[in-house]
Amino acid sequence: MKINKFKILVILFISVLFITSCKEDEIVAADDATTESVQKSAEIDVVSDNVSSIVEEVFIAEEGLVTRSKTNPFLPECMTKTVVINGFTRTVTLDFGAGCEMHNGNYLSGILTIEYIRNFEELTRTISYTFTNFFFNYKSIEGGGSIFRERINEYGNSQSTKDQDITLTWPDGKSAHRVGVKIREWTEGFGSGTWGDNVFLITGNWSTDFSNGDVNTGLVTTPLRRELACRFIVSGVIALTHNDKAGTLDFGDGSCDNEAIFTDSDGVEHIIVLK
Repeated sequence: MKINKFKILVILFISVLFITSCKEDEIVAADDATTESVQKSAEIDVVSDNVSSIVEEVFIAEEGLVTRSKTNPFLPECMTKTVVINGFTRTVTLDFGAGCEMHNGNYLSGILTIEYIRNFEELTRTISYTFTNFFFNYKSIEGGGSIFRERINEYGNSQSTKDQDITLTWPDGKSAHRVGVKIREWTEGFGSGTWGDNVFLITGNWSTDFSNGDVNTGLVTTPLRRELACRFIVSGVIALTHNDKAGTLDFGDGSCDNEAIFTDSDGVEHIIVLK
């Protein structure tokens, strides 16, 4: 039997194309998965830092550490606040009801409970917080954390160290569990009487386990700049790992926008749109 060499070459060529195409599809799929992981990790950062702002603003107001303007309150009127004092323990419950919009545009619902022990002589304080049926921009948050607050750090600024253990669930059913530590230094706006000029620099590290089995870790290499007047982190860089891959997430030049740039291990840049 004669063998048609031309047909064999054609078959081999098609096979190579098919295998190459499959590998390219796998690479694209892997890159897409990494980008999605980075996107969700960045959204957790936004949620986490906004919640920290709420907890600390409530603590500051309750303790009278800074005089706030009554004409421009940080917390919206659609939220109900309840304060219970039991000895030296103060419990503050913030009920955002079925939905309540913050002045910076974030949309919250459910209950955030804050608790701490009052001691006017101490220069440090530990504040704990938990969530009950709580949603942040339609993402469910469970768990809680604690904040160790120092009135003055070595640079003369107020500083907080937050240990967090939270689980976020997105509307599509995907979820992520994060544990980690963040240090938050209040660098601008202290004592001004308004919340809109408050600026914080954030450092820290954490690990995030996703419901699909992926693991993401983060380490702040350039402090993240958080301005209360903006919904999002405006600058700073996080070194990220996703399973066996690495990259960086850059939140920009200080502009208040919902975009960050993820640069993967191959140097390819991906635009991350925050929600």
